[in-house]
Amino acid sequence: MTKINKLSIQNFKILKNIENIELDNLNLITGINSSGKSTFIQSLLLLKENKELINQHLANKVMLQNIEKEPDDIIEHLKKNIENKKNQSISFEGEYIDLGDKIDIFNQDIYEEDIHIDIHTHSKELGILKTKIKYKNGSMDVDFKLPFLDLINLFSDSFQYINTNRIQPSRIYNMSQKHMKKGLLGINGEYTAHYLDENRHMKLNIDALKHTNSKTDMLLENVSCWLSEISEGIEVVPKKHPDIHQVSLSYKYTYGENITNELNPLNVGFGLTYILPIIVAILKSKPNDLLIIENPESHLHPAGQSKIAELCALASSNGVQLIIESHSDHFLNGIRVATKKKVINHNMIKIYYFEKEKNEMSSKIHLLSIDKNGKINEIWPKGFFDEYDKLLDELIEW
Repeated sequence: MTKINKLSIQNFKILKNIENIELDNLNLITGINSSGKSTFIQSLLLLKENKELINQHLANKVMLQNIEKEPDDIIEHLKKNIENKKNQSISFEGEYIDLGDKIDIFNQDIYEEDIHIDIHTHSKELGILKTKIKYKNGSMDVDFKLPFLDLINLFSDSFQYINTNRIQPSRIYNMSQKHMKKGLLGINGEYTAHYLDENRHMKLNIDALKHTNSKTDMLLENVSCWLSEISEGIEVVPKKHPDIHQVSLSYKYTYGENITNELNPLNVGFGLTYILPIIVAILKSKPNDLLIIENPESHLHPAGQSKIAELCALASSNGVQLIIESHSDHFLNGIRVATKKKVINHNMIKIYYFEKEKNEMSSKIHLLSIDKNGKINEIWPKGFFDEYDKLLDELIEW
């Protein structure tokens, strides 16, 4: 499995032309609203949504490179079939994306109907996967250097995307054997309860993710221990109900020698259920997996935000590639502290700040680096988590 090393995007919504955005193990995407953060993630999801079409293009290229010794008429026939398949329609909506019409997709400063998305890998031998998406006929061109197919984690089942619209507290949740077979939680984390029930005794793939208070290396116990960092003493209780094809989820607390009854998620706080899919996705991950997570800080106390950042840093330091969109300075500072505590090497971290260009429909992207002590080396761009200082200055003036 190969991680994504660089990403270049042209003519995709507000991302007019961004070249060679370097990615590492832990990638934090921040910035003002409507500056291109979600679009950056959607560029990857667009490719993921069209995985089968990309695979077909790659397979066709492999075939063309292996038919040189065939008779001319057979070669010509195969080439014609492959050329016809180039115009197979791509999907702009599906499980991972819903991009709308061309007025929503293309940068309005560029009068072209092509999108370019290039993925670079860590391996020089594997080269670059170049995709060109044509809106006019809904087709896609794919160029790459062999060997390539299925070596990028984005196109494997080792990919998990958890978006910002995650599951809310409920008594019961749906089941999905389709998602269980692929080890997926659903883009909203809607099958998290089902996954926990079926995999409660699964051993963690990464030993370092075992919580210090956990007596075993089993998934469910470690989920409860990490969730206890947010709400002390909590235990997660999933239970399958095959007769109605659903799974119930409840919580209980341990206070000293006392244990509460099982509590309805509706009665224990919104943030616990909201963060649960993210904790599970991280704890079940393996080295070289790719996780894309939006707003992990939502509905969490600042201390909980920092602790989730530490968990993300721990997973990334052990080979999991994370791309995280966040508006939280507590999450950022959690990563910085994890760096200083040597949970993760500072060279494994990339921080990007997105802002809008003045007077044009385009994004300006700043790369910020962290040193071994968790200090951000560059001068902080205006708007980069500086609201606290601004408000403090106003208070002092009073």
